[in-house]
Amino acid sequence: MKAITTQHSALPLMAILLFSASANAATPPAHPDFTRLDGNRDGRVSWQEYAARNPVSGRLNPRRIFDNVDRNLDGYISRAEFDAMKQRAASRNHR
Repeated sequence: MKAITTQHSALPLMAILLFSASANAATPPAHPDFTRLDGNRDGRVSWQEYAARNPVSGRLNPRRIFDNVDRNLDGYISRAEFDAMKQRAASRNHR
């Protein structure tokens, strides 16, 4: 029976670590507003987290805004949904 050397068994682990590090490096940091809203830091904003930071004021209804940003209607605003909302807002402001 041939013994497996440490060098060969470490190769798959090194590949996983390198891939993981490069994948994390490619992910841009979260927008500061998203970070502020994501109280429990789980990478998504629940209605409760959003409502705690955005009370009803004037004509803007926070629940309506939340539901508009939550495009897949799963009850959470993901970072991708938040980023898409920011892009939509930016494109409207540049018209």
